Amino acid sequence: MSTFNRREFLATGAAGLLAAATAIGCAEGQGQQQAAADAATGTMRFNKPISFQSYGMRREIGEDFTGTLKTVKALGFDGVEMCSPQGNHYKTVGFGNLTALPPAEVKQQIEDTGLFCKSAHFQSHEVLDDDPAKTADYAAALGLTDLIMSGSGIGNDGTIDDFKRWGEQCNKAAEIVKAAGLRLGYHNHRVAPVMEDGKPQYEHIMDVLDPDLITMQFQFASIRDGYDLEYYLDKYAGRYSSLHMHDYDPAMKGRQPGRLGGIVPLGEGMVDWAAVLRAAMKSDIADHGYIIEIETEEPLEGLRRSINYLKTVEV
Repeated sequence: MSTFNRREFLATGAAGLLAAATAIGCAEGQGQQQAAADAATGTMRFNKPISFQSYGMRREIGEDFTGTLKTVKALGFDGVEMCSPQGNHYKTVGFGNLTALPPAEVKQQIEDTGLFCKSAHFQSHEVLDDDPAKTADYAAALGLTDLIMSGSGIGNDGTIDDFKRWGEQCNKAAEIVKAAGLRLGYHNHRVAPVMEDGKPQYEHIMDVLDPDLITMQFQFASIRDGYDLEYYLDKYAGRYSSLHMHDYDPAMKGRQPGRLGGIVPLGEGMVDWAAVLRAAMKSDIADHGYIIEIETEEPLEGLRRSINYLKTVEV
């Protein structure tokens, strides 16, 4: 199996990066042959546009933004989900080289690589505490349709009343975002913890966010806390427009000593991908909403293995 690690990535010039990624990607001719074979047998393989979340490639983006995008594009990806270079955290971990650029220039650089960008993560302070209209204007200039708030900004000790007040803030911000021609989305990091009434925090979040104003992006890493992905995709069918997809191996040594379980490329863990994708399709998942997120030591290799696997899944 061909692999490509970060050391090789950073040591190689832009032309070499593109050639290396092309060499390990699926050849176009092979894809056409597979499509013809599937048509002959009546097989329906996953064939939606596939994006990647830029946060997993933040180190590489900090070194070479457009070179990184071109390399991932060559693996067969269609789009990228960005992280806001204006966010306090994002600009310190790899996106700071974009902070001073006008959003229209960032948009052009992305499009020049052949990728589309229709959604991006923003921190809760950018949506709720800073000027939400300014954030929405930035997102519009970046060419987005979905402004995704990543996490609530409320700690695990938050109460039900805290989330009710937060929900009111989110719904008001969503009106401002809508006025700018976009929709506000919410990305959960977890389903847990369980609140004081015995119900998971995520279910309270779903109760307080107005489904007519706020769309949902579902984080597959919720499975690491023992929650059933299909259950939630079914329970809230119709509310999801995008997915953060990765697999989970409960036997893998975790990042914390003494704990098992880790995120792995698609098809290498416990997720039943055919069943999960069928459940997700009960909602109107956007063309830019199938997003692979890999946060491992060698994320480019994880993206390669993930997209190659995803294209084999029968749905």
